[in-house]
Amino acid sequence: MCEHTNHIGIYIGNFLIPYYGIFALMGLIAAFCVGYYQVKKYKLSFDNFILLACIAGFFAVIGSKLLFILISWNDIDIKKLKDINYLKNILNGGFVFYGGLIGALIGIYICKKVLKTEIKEYLRYCIPVIPILHAFGRIGCSIVGCCYGCPFESPISVTYTDSLFAPNNIALFPVQRIESISLFLIAIILLIYINKFNGKYAFEYYIFAYAVVRFVLEYFRYDEYRGILNGLSTSQYISIFLVVYVIVKIIILKYKRKR
Repeated sequence: MCEHTNHIGIYIGNFLIPYYGIFALMGLIAAFCVGYYQVKKYKLSFDNFILLACIAGFFAVIGSKLLFILISWNDIDIKKLKDINYLKNILNGGFVFYGGLIGALIGIYICKKVLKTEIKEYLRYCIPVIPILHAFGRIGCSIVGCCYGCPFESPISVTYTDSLFAPNNIALFPVQRIESISLFLIAIILLIYINKFNGKYAFEYYIFAYAVVRFVLEYFRYDEYRGILNGLSTSQYISIFLVVYVIVKIIILKYKRKR
């Protein structure tokens, strides 16, 4: 069993460097390196890759925050929104990955329609950058205690003793670590599929694989404020929709090719 104490960040003098920020930066560097390699390997425009990444990232932040506010709406005191500190706490804390993914796709779509950027090949060859970045983010979650798992007594359990997010002194399922490992495996498999087997459906397979992983892991989460309806969380409903969407899309694409 792993025990955590204070996991806010590293202090250099009076300056705090959050652990989550450290791993987010590591994820950005790793994702950038993989993206750069893929862009050069398939002779794509590096400038377009950076443009897509920046716009997608911008909309991802907005989307992840908006979905968090939406599913947490019942816990937000509207009367306190005039309080700057209260509003600042809402804006600074809480992000939902699926909201970020939806936001990123909207940003990519804008690049395609407004900036006339061809996105198909970038989604096909560079999609592993998303699970890589996400995996490092989940390591940060594990350290600080957010997105924590349910009570779970086992040798692999995690116990926090001074977390600002997770319940302290309770053995919890290491859901963030399991998700991080799953995301790294998805990224590795996608890279093999893309670089060895042409990766025709790489984007669709990523969406499908992550949706399945997320649906299962939601049963091991312990933060019910994310929204529960008929026994399923908001993320599980999104996962179901994405799985159905991918299956239908691939069937349609294969049918069109046969014709």
